[in-house]
Amino acid sequence: MHKLIVFLICLPCLLSAQKSGKITYDMTIKVEIPDRVPKEFRDRIPKEQKLTKELYFSDQVSTYKTGEMEAADEANVEGGGRGRRFRMRFGGGGGQGQTYKDLTSNVMIDKRDLMGKDFRINSDVSKYEWKVTGQKKQILEYLAMEATTMANDTVAVSAWFTPQIPISNGPSIYQGLPGMILEMNIDNGREVLVASTVALGPIDDALIEKPSKGKVVTKEEFNEIRKEKMEEMREQRGGARGGFRVRRGE
Repeated sequence: MHKLIVFLICLPCLLSAQKSGKITYDMTIKVEIPDRVPKEFRDRIPKEQKLTKELYFSDQVSTYKTGEMEAADEANVEGGGRGRRFRMRFGGGGGQGQTYKDLTSNVMIDKRDLMGKDFRINSDVSKYEWKVTGQKKQILEYLAMEATTMANDTVAVSAWFTPQIPISNGPSIYQGLPGMILEMNIDNGREVLVASTVALGPIDDALIEKPSKGKVVTKEEFNEIRKEKMEEMREQRGGARGGFRVRRGE
């Protein structure tokens, strides 16, 4: 029944819809503050981080990256009179990070910056078992439908897609629905994405060009390199554990 409903909504739109353009998303990430942070610091630490993300896409290829409003990668909070400092480090690959997808070739490249060095994490395009809930709402001028899935078998994901943009794609590593994803809620609100603008039409091929710079690694290799670098930084600070990370969805 759900498939029939989706088909009927898609049908009037498929012939005339544009299949390239740019979508800008407003992204909000909740900041997790560890229990070890003293109470006097907590009110000074932002409870969330806001970013602008951009998705450039054609029929089968897309690039997703951080826009101009990215917050600083680090922020320090100092206490009065005690000389104590806690460092807040925002994760997620840094300002140069981007996710490239070729849906035809089933290729995904996650480009990350780690301490000034570029890495390219090559993998297949992620696949999800989506369940269309039947819920509908308006996002900008588009009729959107809700679908849900579990990422890595542990993280609840809700996506709102529109068949009016008949491309099976979306932000970051998410895709696989009969329409473009305009809104996402990841891990029960820990990370939220909402489309703020949609500009359909031809785009410069350079905006969705396949990344060519950086060391090619697997996801497991990159995680191991990141772990080693974090340990090196901790040792350089004399074993201090005052930093903490903002957790982001992959």
